[in-house]
Parts: sequence; C-alpha cells; structure tokens
Amino acid sequence: MSAALDVVLEAGDITDARADVVLLKHAQNFYGADSAVAQRLESIGVPRSQLEVAVGAHLFVETRGTLGAPLALFLGTVRLGNFGYHEIRQFAARALKALESRSGIRHVACTVHGTNYGLDEDEAALALVGGLVEAFLRGAGPESLERITVVELRPKRVERLRKALERGLGGSPGVEPLPTGWGFRVKRMNQVVQAPSLATAGAQSLAKPHAFVAMPFAPELEDVYHYGILGPVRAAGLLCERVDQAVFEGAIIQRIKERIDTAKVVIADLSMANPNVYLEVGYAWGRGRQTVLLVRDLKELKFDVAGHRCLVYRNIRDLETQLSRELQHLG
Repeated sequence: MSAALDVVLEAGDITDARADVVLLKHAQNFYGADSAVAQRLESIGVPRSQLEVAVGAHLFVETRGTLGAPLALFLGTVRLGNFGYHEIRQFAARALKALESRSGIRHVACTVHGTNYGLDEDEAALALVGGLVEAFLRGAGPESLERITVVELRPKRVERLRKALERGLGGSPGVEPLPTGWGFRVKRMNQVVQAPSLATAGAQSLAKPHAFVAMPFAPELEDVYHYGILGPVRAAGLLCERVDQAVFEGAIIQRIKERIDTAKVVIADLSMANPNVYLEVGYAWGRGRQTVLLVRDLKELKFDVAGHRCLVYRNIRDLETQLSRELQHLG
C-alpha cells in the first residue's frame, strides 16, 4: 500500500487533465465540469442517460481519447441543492473507496465542487481535500495511488484556494509541503492524528451560519467581492456564499432560494442594476431575511431605497470598513 500521497492544486481544464482517472459527481443532473465531461463523452456515442448514477452508486466510463484521462469515475450524489460541505467530504471518501476496485491507478484528477453554485470557496476546497487526505490516512484508496491533482479553471481562484489549503493543511501531522512546486505530501502513520482545521473542514459547516451575497457576475466586481465583502463577512464568523453564474435558471434558482432561506444575512450589491440581484433582494425581503444593500453610486439604483439602508462605497477599502461596521451593528 502506498505510504505517501501528493496533493496539488493547478490551473487548467479538467477535461484535458492528464491523469489515470478523472473524478466527477452526478448530482442527479449535470453541472459545470460534470456537464463538460458528459458533452465530450456524447461525441463518442455515450448518451448522458448512460452517465446518470443513482445516489450512493458509482460508474466507471472509458473515455476513448475524448479526455486527458483514459477513465472517468462518476459518483452519484444527492441533488445540487443538498450537496453541501459535509456531502463534499463524504464524496471524497467514497471516491477513494470506489477507486480501490481498479488496479494501477496512480494519478487522480478532480475539481472543487460547489464554488460556482453558492458555497464558500475556501470551505468547499477544505472539505474536498480534507476528505481525501483523511480517507487516505485511514487506509482508503488504490494501493498504487501516488498523486491527486485538483484542477481549477480560474488562475486567480487557484491562488486563493492555495492559501486556504495552506492554512487548513499546514501543520497537520503527516502532511508536509512538497520539496518542489506547490502542493503537499501526505504520509500514512500508525496513528491518525489531525489538525482541527483539517478534521472539521466540511464536517461542522452545517452548523456554521452563512451570509449570502447577491451581486452581478462581472469581472469588474470580482475584487469588490474578494477584497471588500469576503473579509468582513468571515471576520463576523460567517461563511460567505455566492453563486458565480451569469444565467440563473432551473436548479440554480432553487439553489439560490435555499441559501437565502437559511442565510443569517443577505448582502446585495446593486451596482450595475442587475435584474437577478433585484430579484434576490425581493425574495430575501419576502422571506424576512436581514439585508445589507451596497452600491457604488446612487445613480445606479433603479428603485427608491428610501426606508432601506444602503451603503454607498467609494472604493474597496471604504466598502470593507463600512461593511465591517454594519455587520457588527447587525450582530
């Protein structure tokens, strides 16, 4: 049995990742990377109906040159709305167990789940990697397994997630930085002892309150979210959740409603007068959620906010200061 496992996070497209097997979920429908892989497989005559996997089951599919990996593993999970941090951690452990049936698996590629569909990206990454590391330390996985590569399309997100994983994995017994490049080497020990951040990633997130952020999916507002909103929200002891999708439909709308329903507070940036954001604010008000409204310029507002507090920010630092104060005021 392999005594060490290298875990790395790289920028790239999961459909082109060079590995022995690519790991995917089937949340009773196809989304994101899972949908992209399914589309590739359709091109060689594998219909999506053959890739549908019941909750708790799994399916291996030979990709016949359509992917960078010769084999794809689909794991059936609960529907998207119920696929949270705890389920991501369970998904990771199930994946390593399922891979034990295949000999010669040395390198597995996967993606972080939930980052585009409303989950806190740091917590989602920690849930996935924490689940993989814990399962490996407990003896799960193919005997030949040597490397897991987590692939993320957005280079900036890769930078952020690397920092999150360094905080979560750094100092954990049996986990050390790779001698070259970015990543960690996990060494099996006689006794499994885990650092608190690694042991609880995804396991206690259900009990941790969250803020839901409604804002346009636009490149010019990315820094507003990551540097003006994220910090104050986490400093207030909340997970920070946002749906990174330009078009909201079907299961995505349901996902948004469910996360607003359970949010401690809804923070909405009304800049750019995005209609989806206005709908989310209206839904939050209808459900009695606390809301914090933000805007870069009052001229961008498309309705009268008289009677509703609206923070007008001049720049990101100003937003960070005002939002921190507002969240403290709301308790």
